[in-house]
Amino acid sequence: MPMKMERFNEILNKLMQMEDAEENLEMVPLYEEALELSKEIYGEYNLKTLEIYNNYGGHLRNLGLYEKAEQILRKAVICAKTVRGKEHPDYATTLVNLANLLRMMKQWEESETLFYQALALYKITIGESHFIYAGTMNNLGLLYYEQGKLERAKECLEHSLHILEGKAEYIIPYATTLHNLVDIYKKEGNLTLAEETLKKEIEIYKEQQYEGTVLYAAALNSLGILYCEKGQYEKAKAVMTESVEITKKHLGESSDAYKTSVKNLEMIQEKLQEHKIKRNHEILQETLKEMTTASCAQEYNLETAMASARKVLENSPKVVETGFVKGLDLCRAYFNEVCYPLLEREFANFLPRMAAGLIGEGSECYGFDDEISRDHDFGPSFQIYIPKEDMPVYGERLKHRLATLPKTFQGFGARVESQYGDGRVGVFTIEDFYRKFTAAEGVPDTLSHWRQIPENALSTVTNGEVFFDNYGEFTRIREELKKGYPEDVRLKKIAARLMKMAQSGQYNFPRCNKRKEYVASRLALSEFMSVSMSLVYLLNHAYRPYYKWVHRGLLDLPILGQNAYDKMQRLSVLSLEKDSREMEWIIEEFCVACVEELKAQGLTSSSEAFLLAQGPEVLKRIQEPALRNSNPWVE
Repeated sequence: MPMKMERFNEILNKLMQMEDAEENLEMVPLYEEALELSKEIYGEYNLKTLEIYNNYGGHLRNLGLYEKAEQILRKAVICAKTVRGKEHPDYATTLVNLANLLRMMKQWEESETLFYQALALYKITIGESHFIYAGTMNNLGLLYYEQGKLERAKECLEHSLHILEGKAEYIIPYATTLHNLVDIYKKEGNLTLAEETLKKEIEIYKEQQYEGTVLYAAALNSLGILYCEKGQYEKAKAVMTESVEITKKHLGESSDAYKTSVKNLEMIQEKLQEHKIKRNHEILQETLKEMTTASCAQEYNLETAMASARKVLENSPKVVETGFVKGLDLCRAYFNEVCYPLLEREFANFLPRMAAGLIGEGSECYGFDDEISRDHDFGPSFQIYIPKEDMPVYGERLKHRLATLPKTFQGFGARVESQYGDGRVGVFTIEDFYRKFTAAEGVPDTLSHWRQIPENALSTVTNGEVFFDNYGEFTRIREELKKGYPEDVRLKKIAARLMKMAQSGQYNFPRCNKRKEYVASRLALSEFMSVSMSLVYLLNHAYRPYYKWVHRGLLDLPILGQNAYDKMQRLSVLSLEKDSREMEWIIEEFCVACVEELKAQGLTSSSEAFLLAQGPEVLKRIQEPALRNSNPWVE
């Protein structure tokens, strides 16, 4: 049982981390395992099991896996009834979770019944002035709106608004309720009230530092549509563009919300173009009329014609070409010229305990950014790192002050964060910054911990540039991490890579080709290329970056970097049907090159080109007995 409890707690911690990183689909099997362990440890009808039922059901609902979510949430209702009884607010909350799912599934009749059951129970337990009661009333209003019952929807939403109004702790739910009322006001034909309501909602998000969130994006989306309906196309385009980027960041390109916002933006751009063409046509007509009148009066001159032409050009769409500026260079200049003077003026006493730079996710941190990269997470920005104990002293004040800095710099617009861009820049404690990537506040102190950290996370935390470090602790940790894995961990990973290269590239790839199983062949090739490139990073005492930069990053590695880059590039463009012999030859040639490097580093004394024999050879060099005697397939 202790081992099961340890695994259970490990899963719950992992789920929290994955939720923060929005690794949504990967969470499903962990929820399944957590649910089974909870039943074994606590029993089927227990508060902990009920919590997991509700969280898992809500997660499935958000993923659009409605049928599975319904199964889970109906079990949650039974669990809540058994554990809490039918007169406890937790039972009502479980009913609301199921009701919201059924609303999305358009099972409106049962959904409405459940909402009213929950409201009745809340009324006699927590009272009608409680936030939860208001939220349930809000959801009931959405149900009526989806059914086209606008008056009943409006009554519910305004009732919810009345409960939340004036309560600082409920300011965000108050804002979302405002949002839900906007479409009703529009359907009533009151566009002025709809616009005022949206602007009030957006202002609340700004005051509460909710800019860049999904809620903020939804409000911008609605405002963009409203501007478009009023013929204010430039305004519509600006807010809709921002909404699209935020939605992409949080929900991904496959989400319905993102697809809808992109369609809205395309519609706005089309209308804007039509408007400009129409306006230019009108200006040309006016110019021709002026020319005709002036000619008849013999008063027309070249200067008048040029002025009219300039007027047309000024109203025509333009493409401005600028020289390319690397994101890291832009951010360094922005920090030095805009931020650092402010720190010297207003935070001089704390400068000795600060560091700053740009490190982490994003192609600009690797220096790999190009013109294509500018569609997300590009713009003047930076990070400031301070000790954990300093955050309550001046950290929040520093955040608020930096938020007032100009968002544009040297002609570049404000940074627009993408799906995984939230929280990449700003003020961090040194400990929190490293813990986000390595689950440690500094350098990991055990081999077990080192083995659990993903390679790309270590690559991410050691890229980029430190602009200055007066305190020194941030750089000390960074320099230790940049040394690479502890040698025993590096060797363990190298052994595993060699085994998988042999299995996928040297063994399965040619066998699949002979059978003309080209899908299996392609999968084997993909596995071989992935682990081969990872091996090259390990041979260089470096960390493999995020998958889309693995190949590009090879060019920066002195050991086998260019060799691997060229061979992987060639393998990726050859035809399985026509060029399989050449592909097999490339694989064997690269494996031989890897063996030569293993020998050069003293990691093997064998010249065997079949890498399945090399994994155990590398394991022999490991000092720690348990690792040395472990399975070579496991990294």
